Amino acid sequence: MYTVIVADDEPELRRSLVERTPWAECGFTVVGEAENGMEALELVEKLEPDLLLTDIRMPFLSGIALARAVREIRPAMHIAFLSGYDDFTYAQQAIQYNIISYMLKPITLEELKKELCVIREKISLRYQEIAQGRAGQPRPADFLMPLFFGANPPLADAALEQYLHGQAVECGLLTAQDIPPGYVVLVTAIAGRDGTPLTSRAHVHAVELVLQKYLHSASCFIGGRIVSLVMASEFDLNKYLHIAVSEIVQSIERVMQARCTVGVSRTVGALSDCHTAYREAIGVLAYPAGLGDGSSRFVDDLEARGSIRSDFTDAAARLESVVKSGSRAQLTAYLDNLFDSLLSARRSALETDLMMIQLLSALCWAAGAIVDPSTVDELWRASPLAGLSLSYRSFDELRAKMTDFCLQVNDAISQQCRESGKLLCDQALGMIRAQYGDETLSLASISEALHISPNYLSALIRKNTGETFVNLLTAQRLDAAKELLQCTSLKVMEIAARCGYADQHYFSYCFKKRFDISPLALRRQNAEDGA
Repeated sequence: MYTVIVADDEPELRRSLVERTPWAECGFTVVGEAENGMEALELVEKLEPDLLLTDIRMPFLSGIALARAVREIRPAMHIAFLSGYDDFTYAQQAIQYNIISYMLKPITLEELKKELCVIREKISLRYQEIAQGRAGQPRPADFLMPLFFGANPPLADAALEQYLHGQAVECGLLTAQDIPPGYVVLVTAIAGRDGTPLTSRAHVHAVELVLQKYLHSASCFIGGRIVSLVMASEFDLNKYLHIAVSEIVQSIERVMQARCTVGVSRTVGALSDCHTAYREAIGVLAYPAGLGDGSSRFVDDLEARGSIRSDFTDAAARLESVVKSGSRAQLTAYLDNLFDSLLSARRSALETDLMMIQLLSALCWAAGAIVDPSTVDELWRASPLAGLSLSYRSFDELRAKMTDFCLQVNDAISQQCRESGKLLCDQALGMIRAQYGDETLSLASISEALHISPNYLSALIRKNTGETFVNLLTAQRLDAAKELLQCTSLKVMEIAARCGYADQHYFSYCFKKRFDISPLALRRQNAEDGA
């Protein structure tokens, strides 16, 4: 049985829809009803229904604006419009938000019943596609796997990029003229409520089903996870990526009754950098489940910009590749470039030492996989770290020291994550207090200012305050309005505008809903009390 919220500003029509429609016969159960767009949005965020049946023209927030707002918080939810306007412009606007049905008023009970059954079948078909998926991997998988693992030929940067673009064109991922300015890697993991891994090749299609609605992408199954390459402009990535990731999580959790986690890399500008993005997306999945959003984890949300870890792993992977398959001249050229980069970047002594340790470790592992152990020992004795030995007297002491050090690192990371999350939340709350009078203030605008995703900011606010962003912003605006009503002689219209409300009627509606008294009645009451 699918859940539905009914929204219509005409009380009689809304009650008729709720009470007379044979919802159960059509496969639905009504979990809420709203008399305006803002109320519908609040119910959607709270109840997370499968379907929103809404009038297209309502007070405070039109059906089109409601659909746009819903896509930000519940992109997996389906929307059906009831409209008294046979207006092609409205229909066009509806299509861009993936509306599942557009019905014209007046509509008979029989017509509505028939359309609801059609909607149910559409929802069931989509959920079935997500649940069952398709066997096998998509054709670009042969290109994606070496791309993500950095198994590229030892070519100069420009030549390597040209080669990779040619491979992408050959497998049908890109066209000869298509050179996207940005690439992002997503890693999706599905698990049961008890943590049992459930991800399979069949789920690749479920992820692609969502991604292809918003962005150009290709996905494959690697190491028990679904790995996706998303290719788009900066504008499209900023506008649609967090919505697509949210819909992946919501759809899989709703259909499979399972936990879904998606790691999201930073944007890179070249195909040759996608293996770095892959490692970022994989790495971010390792963070604690209770951190931030928990389900959609963007590297930019959780790790500071300018982190040098990716530089280390990049250098180690490239060096290993050149050592294995490059000529002596190519190896010398790569090392010259590497050390010139280190010098110009002015890395600290500690950073340089750590990078050297990682490079030497990668080289020894590479050699150990091919040459005999005695030769590896000789190579190690010739390394800059020859003679290095860890400080321990027994294996038990080594175990104890390493365990203690690992726990210290774990504590330091957990503490920093908690502090940075609280700091970001405090900054968002400060922006609400300072800018509540701005009518355009939104979760998206604040998250953009803080350089984090809306999903992550929303989760941080919930975690640290127990409230949603909308509730906090509304409370701030209305508390400020109440004070202005009691302490100034400003007109109600002026107070509404100062507190971020362009519509005085909507302001009065919200005010009465919060304080159980209208703005004018409060002002009269205040005047009588002071008389």
